[in-house]
Amino acid sequence: MAETADLPEREGVRAPGAPGIELTLTEAERGVLEDVTSRLARELPASAPYDLCREAPVTAHELPLRLRRALGELRQDGPAAYALVHGLAVDDEAVGTTPPSWGDGPARDRTRRQEIQAVLIGSLLGEVFGWRSQQDGAVVHDVLPMREYENTQINFASQEPIWWHTEDAFHPFRPDYVGLLCLRNPTGAATTVSCAADWDLGDPAFDVLFEPRFRQLPDHSHGVTGDGAERRPVLFGPRERPYACVDPYFLEPPGDDRLAGVLRRFYDTVEASLRQVALAPGDMLLVDNRSAVHGRRPFAARYDGKDRWLKRISVSRDLGRCWSAWSKDTRHVLVGDR
Repeated sequence: MAETADLPEREGVRAPGAPGIELTLTEAERGVLEDVTSRLARELPASAPYDLCREAPVTAHELPLRLRRALGELRQDGPAAYALVHGLAVDDEAVGTTPPSWGDGPARDRTRRQEIQAVLIGSLLGEVFGWRSQQDGAVVHDVLPMREYENTQINFASQEPIWWHTEDAFHPFRPDYVGLLCLRNPTGAATTVSCAADWDLGDPAFDVLFEPRFRQLPDHSHGVTGDGAERRPVLFGPRERPYACVDPYFLEPPGDDRLAGVLRRFYDTVEASLRQVALAPGDMLLVDNRSAVHGRRPFAARYDGKDRWLKRISVSRDLGRCWSAWSKDTRHVLVGDR
């Protein structure tokens, strides 16, 4: 596993030729973000979360220029496959104890400012949305350890590593970006990221990965069953910098031994390029869900109110194309079962 490398400074932004962008907000920039957040918290009732989804793409234009520029570069399919933003305000005492489960009302009230900021920042990339089949249709999800899922392949696990994957790989309207805002991470549990720009795919044997031969099954988080999407490629787009759609844990094993062997070699290639990003409170990681995969290393949960706690968002570049999956009440919640 390779640690994130030191990167050259450019206007306060650490940016390699590839694969990621790293930005630390100044005190003044953090103040702008806090002011916009305060205004939205006053004007938009917490009982109407989809109002925030509609307002945020407009209000996001008020965010600091460097932040807008950095995420604009990510959105424009530049060399970066993820962005890491440091310096969001997280008061450990104010957010209170890590709840024992998602959907805890008081905990959501205490972290409303962070949820607003996650939606605002995500709106620089597109439209934030949720799934009807996940966390009661919430557009901002709690990611935290739950005892009953310790050893399950789901983001409430702790002892179980989360395999690197494309988020919601089984669904045709999977997000284009995934955002993770850290409230607490006492053990320094690492999020893993691997970027397609790092994958050596020069061997002609990998050509088969661009062919529609693979069936992706729904993951546990949606609580749906079925055979997932039709057979489709694992990789698509330009060979020199491809896009990916794969969740190895939930990929139907191919019956062809040769195909299975190529898949194993591809998995080894991705594993070899994994980076570890240990998010700290106030860090937000935004991953291009087409040009990178992500996962998480295992950690020891203590269930003492101080465990790792993230807020997660899904972002679509265009929810209009997802019209057939809109829920009846809002376009910002999609139907996960197909």
